[in-house]
Amino acid sequence: MSSPPSVVDKQSLASRIGYRRVRRLKKLALWGTVALVLTVVLVPILWMLHTSIRPQDQIFTEQLQLIPETISLVHYRTLLFETDFLTFYKNSLLVAGGVVGLTVLLSTLGGYGLARIDFPFKRRFARLVLFGYMFPAILLSIPMFIIWNEINLTNNLVGLVLAETALSLPFSLWLMWQFFQTVPQTLEESARINGATRFEAFKDISLPMAKPGMIAVALFSYAVSWNEYTIPKVLMSDRELWPLTVGLFTLSEGQRVFWGQIMAASILIVLPAFVFVFFLRQYLLEGFRTTGV
Repeated sequence: MSSPPSVVDKQSLASRIGYRRVRRLKKLALWGTVALVLTVVLVPILWMLHTSIRPQDQIFTEQLQLIPETISLVHYRTLLFETDFLTFYKNSLLVAGGVVGLTVLLSTLGGYGLARIDFPFKRRFARLVLFGYMFPAILLSIPMFIIWNEINLTNNLVGLVLAETALSLPFSLWLMWQFFQTVPQTLEESARINGATRFEAFKDISLPMAKPGMIAVALFSYAVSWNEYTIPKVLMSDRELWPLTVGLFTLSEGQRVFWGQIMAASILIVLPAFVFVFFLRQYLLEGFRTTGV
């Protein structure tokens, strides 16, 4: 026996109201999570900026001030013109650029080979390569120093580029292998039928489609190189060749730490990453989404 129309209408209205409430709660939960994540990420950066533009005598105060009474760039001037910060910055840029270029090149070629060429124990080899990423830099630093010292690559920016490339290459190679597996092989086969060589099919078809994955690899290898401390500390003993991660420790004298300069340096250090992600965010998200990372 069917329910009266009035009862059905009331049930339908109640279900719509309940659905709207659930949607509203889900939306509130989503925006609350986003706000929490943004707070956790942005507050330390804003506090670094806040400290870097305060005079030295106002850094340590008992009163919390969201807006400093006096805005000063003295820490930036001291950092840029009275320390070796620019030398450290240049070294980090050179090393990071070399690591990014070399990692993208090797991982793209290697990932394409793993995806397209069949050879015995291919999957075991790919897993073994990824297994190499599990070893921390501090565990590899001493063996790497012994080998690099034997071939005269210590105290050498080229040697540092090769060492940090070795750290970022295993995961990057695995990432590009996963990405090339999403590129339809039938497109290359069609090009081969029309007379293209394997290299031409790779260059004209697979490589343009692999651009998001290459950008994801570039950002990952940049982060590894830019933030690495152990390997440069072990391999580089000359002060003029130190990157930023090692050079920042010069901003202290005994137990005295120049926090204003350190915060100013931190702001300048994170700028390249923000610029990188801002201009390439679309390709980056597409690359991670495609490979399932």
